[in-house]
Amino acid sequence: MSHPTPTNEELEPWLATVARGIQRRSLLQLALMGAGLAASPSLLAQSGVPKRGGTLTIGADADPIGLDPVTLTAFSSYDFTAQLYTGLLRWNAEMKIEPDLATGYLAPNDTTYIFRLRQGVKFHNGQPFTAEDVKHTFDRIMDPASASPSAVLFASVKAVTVVEPFTVKFELKAPSATFLSYMATNPNGVIVPRGVVDLKTKPVGTGPFVFESYEPGQQFVLKANPNYYEDKQPYLDTLVFKFFKDQASLASALRSKAIDMTWFKDPKVSAQIVKGSRELVSAPGKTSRTFPVWFNIKAKPLSDVRVRRALSLATDRKACLQTVLGSGAGKVGAMVPESQIGGYDGVSPLPYYKTDVAAAKKLLTEAGYAGGLDLGDYIVVAANALDVQCAQILQQQWAAAGIKVNLKPMETAPLIGLWLKGDYTIMSIALSWSPDPDAIVSRLLSTHSQGKGIGMADAQLDKMIEDARAILDVPKRAAAYQQIQKHVADQAYMLQIYQYPLRWEAWWSYVKGYVPLAANIRTFVRAAYISK
Repeated sequence: MSHPTPTNEELEPWLATVARGIQRRSLLQLALMGAGLAASPSLLAQSGVPKRGGTLTIGADADPIGLDPVTLTAFSSYDFTAQLYTGLLRWNAEMKIEPDLATGYLAPNDTTYIFRLRQGVKFHNGQPFTAEDVKHTFDRIMDPASASPSAVLFASVKAVTVVEPFTVKFELKAPSATFLSYMATNPNGVIVPRGVVDLKTKPVGTGPFVFESYEPGQQFVLKANPNYYEDKQPYLDTLVFKFFKDQASLASALRSKAIDMTWFKDPKVSAQIVKGSRELVSAPGKTSRTFPVWFNIKAKPLSDVRVRRALSLATDRKACLQTVLGSGAGKVGAMVPESQIGGYDGVSPLPYYKTDVAAAKKLLTEAGYAGGLDLGDYIVVAANALDVQCAQILQQQWAAAGIKVNLKPMETAPLIGLWLKGDYTIMSIALSWSPDPDAIVSRLLSTHSQGKGIGMADAQLDKMIEDARAILDVPKRAAAYQQIQKHVADQAYMLQIYQYPLRWEAWWSYVKGYVPLAANIRTFVRAAYISK
């Protein structure tokens, strides 16, 4: 049965439409707020009247690796795109989806979404925002020449059509439980302007702050967007990110108030810092990050499942967790963090997760490596001290089973290039928060660029992942991801070591109105102000 596009008159009664049927999916509810978005409960709970002006200085632990949201791959860039760009939808302080550049949407069926857009919005270069920019953005994402990491996330999109200057229609190939989540996520779903070529170094968005200057390794400066569409925001005049090479430097800068806000990778460092002053506010973060070991299974010896299973059995995940993070800062789990649908809590049994060195040696012998084997370089992110520490422990654990690796810390940018192409044997690169479990497991699809790069060719797993995308019932979808993770663990396509918060945030109490997110992206700097 065909579903004709509603007329302009039929698109008007948004509230009634939402009330009748849009909220049928508990994970993908969209509270329609119209052109004037209501403040979230967390923001309403903030006391005091926001003060205008001033500069907020944030201590950053990594430079951005590119600023074009269509081509981004590194988490280090997300904190900057969160200030520069906005999308049709966004996550609020409670990590629920709400309108942003859209005022709402209509879903006449499970494969069609029609968004009504804000009018009067301008990009930072003065160019008016329209539905044409939305279409342009997604055309770029889906164009193979862009090599956009978001292309696989929006693989369900069949067509994007401009209905009117401020109405755009998305048609999907099949029902998708991931579509709205990806649309709400920065940088995946943000909108870029037509006609602007160099967004990588000269970003132009519709966000609350405008790009001013960037000195690599020194600072990144943004100014308030005078045309930002949310009433009275941002309150700050200037936002400055200052870069520091290590946690000790960040801690010293925060203590001396050379910076107003930062975050820490190490929970032990964070705990020590906030004890130093009652005026420091601490936000411990939520479990959202996973630390995996990625395998290239194209060639021997990792093409042999017995070798991969031996590595899993030789791994003492709990010892890694307790040594690196300490008690209470994380937990053993599977690919998907416990905070997401289908995540594991560290208790549910998974194949080959129990440490058994003798069984690992037996599998190696069966695979023809009775005398052990050397896997060569084990690449890890040099800038993440906790990741390097965990890799060192794994190196020792595997050696006990006769498996040697040469630990090779590497700078982030070249490492990501190797990871995306599958040009490695064994590698650890941790994953930050993702809007949906599909963003994690889809990397193992045989059709995904990364899956192809490492030699994935599991038709059963492909079907499991593709089917899970289309399940709209939340409990059934959670069960599907449990099965996917069990299959991955059984085949040991990768090893998940533990899951933990990505960052532990801290700021001086004179910074008001700021709300940390589970996603560890500082979108609520737009609502922050200085009150000294």
